[in-house]
Amino acid sequence: MKAKSLPERLLIGRQIAAVATAFMIPVSTSGQAIALSIFILLVALTVKREEWLVTFATPAAAIPVGLFVLILIGMSWSPTPFAPGGGLVHYAKLLVIPIAMASSFTPRQALQIGYGFLAGCLVVLVLSFLSFFILLPPPFRHAMDGVPLKDNAVQSGCFALCAFALALGGVSVWVGGNRRRAAAMIILALVFLADIFMIFISKTGVLMTAALIGLFVVHVEGWRRSLLIAAPIALVVAIALWSSVPAQRRLAEIATDIHAVDGDKASSEATLSTASRLDFWSKAVEFIKEAPLFGHGTGSTKSLYQSLEATRPSPYGEAVPDPHNQFFAIAIQVGLVGGVILLVMWAVHFSMFIGRGFASAIGQAIVIQNFIGSLFNSHLSTVTQGMLYCLAVGLLGGIVQRARRRQLIAESPSSQLKSNPQNE
Repeated sequence: MKAKSLPERLLIGRQIAAVATAFMIPVSTSGQAIALSIFILLVALTVKREEWLVTFATPAAAIPVGLFVLILIGMSWSPTPFAPGGGLVHYAKLLVIPIAMASSFTPRQALQIGYGFLAGCLVVLVLSFLSFFILLPPPFRHAMDGVPLKDNAVQSGCFALCAFALALGGVSVWVGGNRRRAAAMIILALVFLADIFMIFISKTGVLMTAALIGLFVVHVEGWRRSLLIAAPIALVVAIALWSSVPAQRRLAEIATDIHAVDGDKASSEATLSTASRLDFWSKAVEFIKEAPLFGHGTGSTKSLYQSLEATRPSPYGEAVPDPHNQFFAIAIQVGLVGGVILLVMWAVHFSMFIGRGFASAIGQAIVIQNFIGSLFNSHLSTVTQGMLYCLAVGLLGGIVQRARRRQLIAESPSSQLKSNPQNE
């Protein structure tokens, strides 16, 4: 067997590091950081200059870099540029988007990375059910049964994405004739979905999951097929809600929040989650009005909330550096200019994935999930959800863009002349 050259070994190592990073996203924050660092180093050693130039020429890669640069410059007018929480370090992951795009992964390599993410989620899924029904010993016993690693927001978000991809892939495999494999994929998707609604229901999680179910129905052609798919989904969700006491408790809390927000005097007050968000958002609007164009500077969020703590204390009992809304989180620091760039970035990324292919569908799910999650949490700046978005958009965006470039080249007049022997 011929020995592999150093460049070939580096490419293999880069692929392994990418798979490891995807595996660690739902499992371990420190493991994710280590694998990602190795991946970035190997990308720097393997990607050619021409590939970097092509990548940065695309808006999908350039806009995230522009947003990061603005946040970097925003440190110059911040009173607390190095304050913990919400500062520059939380947005460095935006650079992963062009890095992953420039890596030129093939569809097969991207599928392997997806399998890595699925494997990590399967580990968490097994531990989740074990801890929910059997109560595993430490270190898998957290404050919430059924959430063995990280937190519920991370777990439910990753599981919803897995359920979407497995169900969509299962339908495609079913149409291709491999019924057993398709059935296994769809059943596993329903298990992921059951865990989301059985363990702990969050308002954000319900909205994200509902949006992905709607997107799934859009990609499944034909009303009969959509009805056949919607029926088992509704059944699984109903059984999960009926059989889970924590889920029923959360439904009651959500109902309380809805009545409180609607101004129902007969209802009890909103829960801590909703009350704190309303407090964060009202104060955030005031901060943005004070410095609307370029904001108060990177890292200034916590000091601003602390300045109001004496007269208008937070329901949490302390000031936090997170307004629980991604637009507010950026606009407070770098103004409406940064907020508009954020919205443009989401729009450009979603438009990049418009299409009917599997990679396009997963890309749409990633953008929709991050956008909805960012309405109620700062998902782009969080460790796991933000990294999942940046890595997936870069990986899938690179595949979609290269496929379109090849199609344009194939449809060009010069290419058609070369392929037609009668013109020679």
